[in-house]
Formats: sequence, structure tokens, C-alpha cells
Amino acid sequence: MATRTSNIPEQPIDTYARLAHLLRSPAPDREALLDRLYEELLARESKAYAAGWTDALTEARRARPRG
Repeated sequence: MATRTSNIPEQPIDTYARLAHLLRSPAPDREALLDRLYEELLARESKAYAAGWTDALTEARRARPRG
């Protein structure tokens, strides 16, 4: 299985459209298709995880008493 993440364009792409594109694009075999899907999911999970930490840090800074 793949261990690297795909390069994600800066412009957001609709998740369903991206997955549909991956499923429709030719793949040499099932394992290659699964690798593509796995890389896409890892990339999205990493991005969501980072966004969650950013949100949590922002909230913590707001809640911190000033003074």
C-alpha cells in the first residue's frame, strides 16, 4: 500500500467529485485503485486533523484570561 500522501490542490474540490474521478480513472489493477483511494483519504484526514488543531488553539486563546 502507498505510504505517501497525494499533492492536494489549494482550491477545494468536492469530495464526491474527487472520489468519482478516482473511481472512473483507469487503474492498472485493484491494488493500484485502492492505493489511490487510500492516499486521498489520508490526505483529507491529515488536512481535517490539522484544521481541528487550529480550531482548538484558536478557541483556547480566546478562552485564556487576559491580564
